[in-house]
Amino acid sequence: MSILITVGIVAKNEEKYIGETLRGIINQSFRKYDVFSNSQKSKIFEDIDTSLIEIIVVDGNSSDRTREVAENILSTSNVNYKVLNEKDFGFYGLCFSRNLVIDNSSETTKYIAYTDADCIVDKNWLKILYQHIEKSGDDVAGAGGPRLVAPTKDKKELVINNFLTSNIASGGNPAFSKRNVAYLDSIPNYNSIYKKDIISRFRYDDSLIISDDNELNLRLKKAGYNFIYAGDAEVYHRETNSIVEFGKNMRNYGINITNTIKKHRLFKIKPFISLIFVLYLIFLIPLYLTAGWIILIPFILYFLFAVMIFAEIICKTKTIYSLIIFVLLPVQHISYAYGMIYNFLFVRPVHRNSN
Repeated sequence: MSILITVGIVAKNEEKYIGETLRGIINQSFRKYDVFSNSQKSKIFEDIDTSLIEIIVVDGNSSDRTREVAENILSTSNVNYKVLNEKDFGFYGLCFSRNLVIDNSSETTKYIAYTDADCIVDKNWLKILYQHIEKSGDDVAGAGGPRLVAPTKDKKELVINNFLTSNIASGGNPAFSKRNVAYLDSIPNYNSIYKKDIISRFRYDDSLIISDDNELNLRLKKAGYNFIYAGDAEVYHRETNSIVEFGKNMRNYGINITNTIKKHRLFKIKPFISLIFVLYLIFLIPLYLTAGWIILIPFILYFLFAVMIFAEIICKTKTIYSLIIFVLLPVQHISYAYGMIYNFLFVRPVHRNSN
């Protein structure tokens, strides 16, 4: 039987979590979904053998046992699979690794799905993504679902993860919660599926190294394609329990989005809010000495914003660790702004022949 869906997982030093991620994909409750064109009420569900699914793990030259764990689990399953190391293909980075999934997928693959090596996928995850993409029109390039908070006994991890998916902090971003919307501007690659014939033509820009999904999705949108929101396709994302590591991740996100901003000469106000905030902090004292107390109004509003987020998080987590929100919020914006500034000043595209 021919492969229908290739599931790609890009990993680096994920021996702790990749086993559970892979077992979740291996044990998917996957069925083919068909809707008769003459009646939206007539639906057929037919069992599909797992031989129609393949898993491709691309490892970022890990220093731990990531590849070994993946090989051990996949070799004892009945799912088609490949475990690759990006170093063996002469380059590196998230974009390059995601392209390796495309390039090494079966010739018969119709759809490419992605999740991360530290995610827990619901047993119906792939089936639901498939349902959404299979019945979509020619103007749809892919479908994606939300990032939900992975269960954990670690209170700091729980707070940090809930902060990242906060309705208030994210401005109600549907990528972080189940919302009643039809389309997204971009689909996150921890929970996504693409039509292979489309993504193969556009590809990830591996010269940007870590731009990942946002730059590819922007080009697809510019070309007239849409992304379906599959709010019922559930992926539970783990998160760090370290504020320092959280800050490093935010810095990398700042570098990431700035790649897209520079390449496409964009100006989107949301990414630049962090820069404006940092500039405000830098000039706060001289501005106060010049303009007086009125210059503190943005700082007071920022504090009230933090209080609102704290109220949301403590209601969700029921833990006093929610107080670290007052540290996480400025760390997020300062680190994000640092990543943007660093990218603007020092980062240039890296091409394979220069590696």
